Amino acid sequence: MNNKGFMMAEVIITASIVLVALAALFSGLNKIYSEYMKRISYYDTVTLCRLGYYRDILIENNKINELLTSTNTVSDIYNSGGFQMFTLPQAEVPNNDEDRVLLIKNSKNTINKNILKNKNITIHSTFLDYIDYLSTSVKPQSNYILVMERCNIKNGRDKINNDDCKYAYLEVYDGKE
Repeated sequence: MNNKGFMMAEVIITASIVLVALAALFSGLNKIYSEYMKRISYYDTVTLCRLGYYRDILIENNKINELLTSTNTVSDIYNSGGFQMFTLPQAEVPNNDEDRVLLIKNSKNTINKNILKNKNITIHSTFLDYIDYLSTSVKPQSNYILVMERCNIKNGRDKINNDDCKYAYLEVYDGKE
């Protein structure tokens, strides 16, 4: 009797089982990897340190109290390509990144991304996604939150890479908490 046909069927069945297992592993790992990359961009330590630096500049220049009392919902604090509430030393100006910092008054409530739409502040859709993420994952303990988006610039100021943005938030305490 010829066992070549039986051997071929056995190879096909084994190969298909292995391929199905590998496909299932890949789809599961791909979901984990995409969530990991999202979390890394949402909790970027370099952006957080830079945001702390901006907060310290506001404190050193005695602008933080004025800013906290004048902010009703949202204030645009710093934008590399536009409005800047303070000037940075030339050595500290970002070269390949565009920074955007907002101060949001939330009175210890969760952040609502609709307040940005009401103030007509134009920001990237990925920044709105981050603020929406904060609204579901963070319970603030302070009345104010600094939120920062740092995007990599491809080729000059006009070509921002929206796929390469990092985010961070920092609570600012006003002494009334």
